Formats: sequence, structure tokens, C-alpha cells
Amino acid sequence: MAGYSKLEVKGEWNSKSNQSEEVLVAFGSISLNILDTTGEPLRQWAYSSIFLKNNEASKSIFCPDLEETESLYIFDQDAVNHLILLCNKTKRKKLSKLFPWLFVIILLFIFSVFFSSYFRVMTEKIALSITSAEQESNLGNIMFSEISRVPYCNINNTNRYIRSLDKNYLSGMNNTIELIFINLKIKNSILFPGGKLLVPYNILENEDGSFVLIKVIKLAKEALKNKRATIEFFSKQRSKALLIYIFGSFTDLNFYRDNGLLISLDSTSYDLDEGFTDKEWLKLKNLCKL
Repeated sequence: MAGYSKLEVKGEWNSKSNQSEEVLVAFGSISLNILDTTGEPLRQWAYSSIFLKNNEASKSIFCPDLEETESLYIFDQDAVNHLILLCNKTKRKKLSKLFPWLFVIILLFIFSVFFSSYFRVMTEKIALSITSAEQESNLGNIMFSEISRVPYCNINNTNRYIRSLDKNYLSGMNNTIELIFINLKIKNSILFPGGKLLVPYNILENEDGSFVLIKVIKLAKEALKNKRATIEFFSKQRSKALLIYIFGSFTDLNFYRDNGLLISLDSTSYDLDEGFTDKEWLKLKNLCKL
């Protein structure tokens, strides 16, 4: 199927907790991406865990796990064949790399009997070491998709405007922040792996909100540089889920928002010489209407 050229096809996604809905299916480099019709991510399935449940002439059904917690109908036969090829190819590649990791896991298991705390630390470090920047972004996207029904400001408009101010608020060396003003009842901001920063919407109404926001962004950029959001995410996962992740499947990970990194200013002062001008702050508030 080397000649297959479509990057995106239509399908139908079904979850036990939701009604069936029409989706877009995109073939990524390491995973299958399921998006709604507006392009917002819904799910991400690792090729290594996907299996074909039923193959018919008009449609084929795929599932991300043996429990069949979800299902995906694909009607394009070329796309079906291409997905099967990608899954088989990934599984063969995983198998070739399995033996050294299996040896490591066996050693970890033996040591865990005597040194359970060390086993946990080593498992987290292995999970972090095999997580690429692309995968960190994918984890953050999945976490955000879990709460995307909560009202939030237009992400593109607010981030485009802040970047247009050319004050390096959001960008830096290899650590770009995606700012999301969201109507969650939280006091502090939350940073997801990959750079998604959830900021309480009410910060826009605070008298000193401009200065607080700049300080939050600075702390988030430093945390992103040191991978603290990803470290925090793995530290809150069950050991079994981390082991399954190491073997190539993240279906058991917990993507609840509180598994992100809390950005707190309780014991931190901020510089009153920095911040948006009154005109810039007013325009940002006008751009961000819920």
C-alpha cells in the first residue's frame, strides 16, 4: 500500500459512553488520530494496539483494545488496507525491540520485590525517556479533549494576538505555550504535557490579572523546558498503566485534568514593571468572550 495517498478519511466512531458520530480519521506517524468534523481531537490510538474486529465489503470495524471499549467504522477499503498494513508493520517493529526491554522489565520486577520505591522511580524515568516531543503534545491533546466541552475562549484568536505583540510572552527556545482561557472553577493554572496552559477565565477580570498572567506564562515556560508537566503526569499514573505505556499502549493512562502540573502563585511575587498595557489588555478581554 505504498501508493496510498489519502491522509484523512471519513468514518464513524462509537464509544460505550457516547452515541455514534461521524468523524475524520487521520493517519499519523505513530498513531491513528480520530477527530470530530471540526478538526478537534477526540481519540488517539496507537497502531500497535489496534485490531481488526470485522472486515466486510462495505465497511470494517477496528477497536483500540481487547475490551472493545470503543469502535471505529471505516468505509474506504483502501484506507482499511492501509491501516492494517500500518498496524502489522508497527507490531513487527515493536517485536524486534521487545527482547531488550523484556529483559529490563524482568529485572525491574525482581528488584521491585525488594525495592518497590526504586522500581516506581525507574518506571517513571523509562516512561519519560521514551516519550518524544510529539508524544508529549499528543498526551496534552488527549487531556484537553477530555474537558473540551467546558466553555473556553477561541484559542487561535487569543494566541495569535498575544504573539503579534512581539514580547516573547508565549514563545521561547524550544518551549512554546498554547494559552487557553477556560471557564473551570479553579484558582490556579494547569499545564499539560506539550505546552497547553489552562488559565482560569476570571483572571481577565482581576485588577492585577495582566501581571499575574505574565508570571504564570513565565513559570509555565520554565516548567515546559524542564519537562515538569510530563514528569508530573507520569508520577500520578498507576504502575501497571506505566508498564503498559512502556510497551507501546497508553489506553490505560489516566488523562484527568488534575494530572497536569499546577502553576501556583501563592508564594511567588510578580514584577509590576511587566505586563500588558491597558489597551492591549482590553483588546485581549474583548477577544475572549464566552
